[in-house]
Amino acid sequence: MDNQKLPDRKTYIDFLKIFAIYLVLFNHTGTKGFVLFTIRQDSILYPLYLFNSIFIKVAVPLFFMASGALLLGKEESYRDLLVKRFLKYLFILFAASAIAYLYNCLRLKTQELSLTKFLKEIYTFRLTTAYWYLYAYLAYILMLPLIRKMAKAMANRDFQWMILMFGAIQSLSVIDFIIWKGEASHNGFFSFFITTNYVFYPLAGYYIDKRLDKDAFSRRNLLLLTASSIMAIAICSFMTHYQCTLSGDWTEDHCQTFYNTLIFLPTITIFFAAKMWFMKHNPSCRVHKFITAAGGTTFGIFLIEAICRNETMPIFIWLNPLLHSLPACWIWIFTACICGGIFIWGLKHIPGISKFL
Repeated sequence: MDNQKLPDRKTYIDFLKIFAIYLVLFNHTGTKGFVLFTIRQDSILYPLYLFNSIFIKVAVPLFFMASGALLLGKEESYRDLLVKRFLKYLFILFAASAIAYLYNCLRLKTQELSLTKFLKEIYTFRLTTAYWYLYAYLAYILMLPLIRKMAKAMANRDFQWMILMFGAIQSLSVIDFIIWKGEASHNGFFSFFITTNYVFYPLAGYYIDKRLDKDAFSRRNLLLLTASSIMAIAICSFMTHYQCTLSGDWTEDHCQTFYNTLIFLPTITIFFAAKMWFMKHNPSCRVHKFITAAGGTTFGIFLIEAICRNETMPIFIWLNPLLHSLPACWIWIFTACICGGIFIWGLKHIPGISKFL
């Protein structure tokens, strides 16, 4: 490693953010890539398309796990929480939504310019698909003091029990569908509060980052996690195919019923693997700085992800006849991320803007 002092950031967290933001953009490509399997049911590559579609769902849970690793161990007053976090992200939600709304009205012409409609939509729904995360993140910020107390008070055995119970309650939906084929399910009052994304995943991220000792990051444990993750995605793939075949409904919304059911296993595996890799392989100062710089642009890319995808769409249109649809989509989204990253990197050098990105 270079003798220069590395910045005070966790490289593996920035790496995971880079990986996750690519998947976030890919998650919004529809039948071009994300749910390509719905229109290629007769293809020999159908299992690959379906596996790829479900695997992509690790994106947002990875962001929540990264947040848990970074925030749950901190101490801050309620005033700082409200002023420095909640109001900051509330402002970001309004500003980003305004940009998205103007883009829809003036560029795409899919909405009518109206302040009343804008205010109503931002309060009751969202201006672009990905912004549901911002609303969930605002709720997460307000619950941080409570989740922090949980994280610090829980023993390692408690974290393991939490993960086991999360898997148990999630698996019930699979069992229910196999028995009743969607016509009935277990009593809804039998539910666990940990199934909320902004509770379970931050706690899981905190556990892996702060509680696991070095001996836990072994090749054996990684292989076990990897095997369980492959099995989890295979089960979700089977259930998705079974449900869509049974109902005859292959629309994007309908086919995602079982996408998130067992995705916690691949998410935990990726988080575990990333930390293990960077623990055992220290990057050079140059590589560290690059990953840090790229990781620092991911939130900004998220805010303009729809614009990034739309404005680089000609790349997919050009590549699609030359390549298979999936590789063309991979390259398109990679280009969208690069363009968005460069733009956000430039904005971050403008005084006053960087603290919001």
